[in-house]
Amino acid sequence: MPNSEEALNCYLAIAQAIAGPTDYELVLENFANRLRTLISHDHLDIVLLHPTGTQICYEARMHTSWSHSRNAAQPTETSPIRDVLRGDTPFLLTDDAWTDARFHFDGADTAPIFDADLHSRIVVPLRVQGDLIGSLAISSHKKSYYNQELVVLAQGAADLVSAYLFALERGKEAKDSAVAELEATARERTLRIGALRLTEGMERERQRLGMDLHDQTLADLARIRRRLSRIEGGSAIATKELTAIQDELDHCLDEVRGIVEDMKPGVLQLFGFAEAVDAHLQRCLKNMRRPIKMQVSDQTDGMMDQLQDTVRTAMYRIVQEAVNNALKHAECTKVAVTIASHGDTLTVVVHDDGTGIEVADLVSLSGIGNIKTRADLISADVRFETPEPALGTRVSISVSMIENNLQSDPT
Repeated sequence: MPNSEEALNCYLAIAQAIAGPTDYELVLENFANRLRTLISHDHLDIVLLHPTGTQICYEARMHTSWSHSRNAAQPTETSPIRDVLRGDTPFLLTDDAWTDARFHFDGADTAPIFDADLHSRIVVPLRVQGDLIGSLAISSHKKSYYNQELVVLAQGAADLVSAYLFALERGKEAKDSAVAELEATARERTLRIGALRLTEGMERERQRLGMDLHDQTLADLARIRRRLSRIEGGSAIATKELTAIQDELDHCLDEVRGIVEDMKPGVLQLFGFAEAVDAHLQRCLKNMRRPIKMQVSDQTDGMMDQLQDTVRTAMYRIVQEAVNNALKHAECTKVAVTIASHGDTLTVVVHDDGTGIEVADLVSLSGIGNIKTRADLISADVRFETPEPALGTRVSISVSMIENNLQSDPT
């Protein structure tokens, strides 16, 4: 049975692992891997409830028909854990789900329990602000493997991750809804309007995710930090270890605060595009362990702030991604961002003096892929170049002022 210090370390590791990624599968895998150090398991699944009486299941470590079915949304009434999902019981703990009558009733979707050889199981609810939104289930191939103490630890992990998963699911629904709207018509103007709405919806969900992190995850970590600071006494070794945990928690709090600020770019709304880019560069500079020269040059006298807010925000996110890529992968010593105009076109150039870009990088599904996707959504032109002589990478993002200025009416 893990002690309280091991549990705290696991919860801190979970918070660090999930605070940042917005890809649902990656978040779930990170969560499962960190939780396994606290509660050993062979299968983990998250169920999220929908208002229509259905649910969506996401699985880690093993995948069954619960998540890999033709219809992703399944009726909650056929779920073998419906007692938890309906709020009829605070949790489920079983030594063997194969023979436990609570999992088996007329019409129950129990095939994966046998197909995946799931015996011992813990099922606890996921709640956000008191509302039941789903469940966390942990399973083992072994019988009689879990106990009541592990249920308490599982519920603590569920409470920590629930708000983040809820925000991601709402963002996914908003994205799917916008995509469905895009597919409903082939007319160019309607496609453009739908793309702008999708971009706006994604940004709203990103900001709401930031608020959820601020209101719940950050508050939880701060509360743990205050409780640790009140602990006194103990051996010198224990005191030293406690200090190390506090330092690690302080670092984790700083990282989460940075993520929240990234998700809610208040400087962009208050002071404009160039100031927001400069603020992002300064935040990056504080976290770098090597000297880097950064500068922003606006040669347009603030013309970027004449764009529709959705387009301007998307351009800011693209610049963020380009800067982050340069700092993480290019081994550069300088990053320069230049904002210029050419006729009716605004162009932002992010130029670093690093190792350059390879052809294989251009088909990446991560950073560069995100840049291309965001550019497509606002009909921006993006180019990746290695200047002559070959030194570093130059990312150019161009957008039309005529199509995207404030006077344009997307409705």
